[in-house]
Amino acid sequence: MYLGLLKESQKEMFLELAINLAKSDGDYSEEENAIITSYCQEMQISFEREKKNRSIDELVSEFALLCTAKEKKIIVFEIIGLAMCDNVYHEKEKTIIEKMRKEFGLGNEFLEKCKTVIKEYIELQKKINGFMFS
Repeated sequence: MYLGLLKESQKEMFLELAINLAKSDGDYSEEENAIITSYCQEMQISFEREKKNRSIDELVSEFALLCTAKEKKIIVFEIIGLAMCDNVYHEKEKTIIEKMRKEFGLGNEFLEKCKTVIKEYIELQKKINGFMFS
């Protein structure tokens, strides 16, 4: 939703982070693939799954140094959405997101609000799909 606001270099890094997060639980689901593909469309960049091999720790540290508070919130919000899209919010994903929260200097309340809003968004999307396609 907000990835278009990132700088070009941040978009590439975000895509790397998203792919690493999606693979972190050992289950790169169809839902995660669809979300990552939509991220690429939104950011107007190509989807090259094996493009770079930076670790999650490297990417998070680099984001922490280079991003504004607003950009960090966008990144965390979108990553939580990815983690929750397949209805399996795995412990490895939670650990990565908690690491991001700490390194980015965000409060627990921000994470909780993100999760709540994303759950509401997913439910609304289901209702809309049921209305339109039933």
